[in-house]
Amino acid sequence: MRKAIIIILCALGLIVGVIVGEQFSGTPGLSWLGIGGQIGFQEPVVLNLGMLTLTLGFWCKINIGGVIGLVLFAILSKWVTGWLKV
Repeated sequence: MRKAIIIILCALGLIVGVIVGEQFSGTPGLSWLGIGGQIGFQEPVVLNLGMLTLTLGFWCKINIGGVIGLVLFAILSKWVTGWLKV
């Protein structure tokens, strides 16, 4: 249960951080939060086996804001798991 809470909060921190980094990327003093890159396939890979068609795709966008959010939420998850006594 403890590991699940930590993983969920870290993923949430990454998502929130990337969103915040994108929002502040146009602000003159905070544009450094939007510096980052993308990993994955832009177009999904389709595997057609006749009866079964599989569509596979993966795309991840990361920036400095996401890394900061991940670290902050990781620290928060340690506090939350201690508070819940899990």
